[in-house]
Amino acid sequence: MLKIAICDDNIPITSEIERMLLQIMKQDYISMEIAVYFDGESLCKKIEQGEYYDLIYLDIKMSRMDGIKTAQFIRLHDIPSLLIYISAYDTYFEQLFEVEPFRFLSKPIDHQKFYNYFQDAYKKIQSRTQFFTFSFHQKYMKLPVSEIIYLESRGRDILIHTQSTTNRFLGKLDEIEAYANEQNWNFIRIHQSYLINSYHISALTLSKVNLSTGCSLHVGPKFQKTLRSKYFQILEDL
Repeated sequence: MLKIAICDDNIPITSEIERMLLQIMKQDYISMEIAVYFDGESLCKKIEQGEYYDLIYLDIKMSRMDGIKTAQFIRLHDIPSLLIYISAYDTYFEQLFEVEPFRFLSKPIDHQKFYNYFQDAYKKIQSRTQFFTFSFHQKYMKLPVSEIIYLESRGRDILIHTQSTTNRFLGKLDEIEAYANEQNWNFIRIHQSYLINSYHISALTLSKVNLSTGCSLHVGPKFQKTLRSKYFQILEDL
C-alpha cells in the first residue's frame, strides 16, 4: 500500500488533490492510504510519532510551519519520502534544492502533469530498496528489509533482529505482519511472538525453524500446518 500525505492550508486544494488521487487509485488499481494535514507542524508531529509516508504533496507557503521548514525537518531525520511541492510561488527554488524535492507543480494544478508526476513517483518508490522504518525514543531508524532476520514480540515492544544488531520499538506484531504482507516482503508468522524473514530460513521441521544466524525458533502449534506450504509457495515464486 502506498502511504501518501497532503499538506496544504488551502482546503479546496487538499480536496482537489485527494479527489485526483482517489481517481488514480480507482482507474489504475493502486492501493493507497491518504492523510491530509493543514499545516507543516501537524505533519511533523505525526512523523515524530513514527508515521511514515512514501509520498508527500507539500505547499510552500503555509501560516503554521511552511513547506520549506517541514521538508528540512523531514530530511534532518533522514526520512526518504518523495516530496512534490504544489505552490503558486516560484521564488524558493534555491531553498527547495537543499531538501531534494522530487517534482514541483504550480497552482492552479494541471491535472495531466499531476497524473504524470504521480506515475513517476510511483515507479521510483516501487524500484527503491525496500526499507522498514520505525522510531524509538524519537530516534528514527530504517533497515533494509533484506537485513531483517526476524521480529519478536515481547510485551508492548517489538525486537527487530539483524545479523549484528537488535533494535527495540513499540508496536504490534499483528500490524507489522499485515503491512509486510501488503508489501510482499515474504515474511512468515511462525509463532504468536515471531515473524521471520523467509529468505533467512536455513532449515525447518514441523516444530522448529533454523535461521541463517544459527539460532532456532519454536513453531507454534497453530502455525505448523501453514508454515511449510507458505514457505514452499515463496520458493516457487522466486
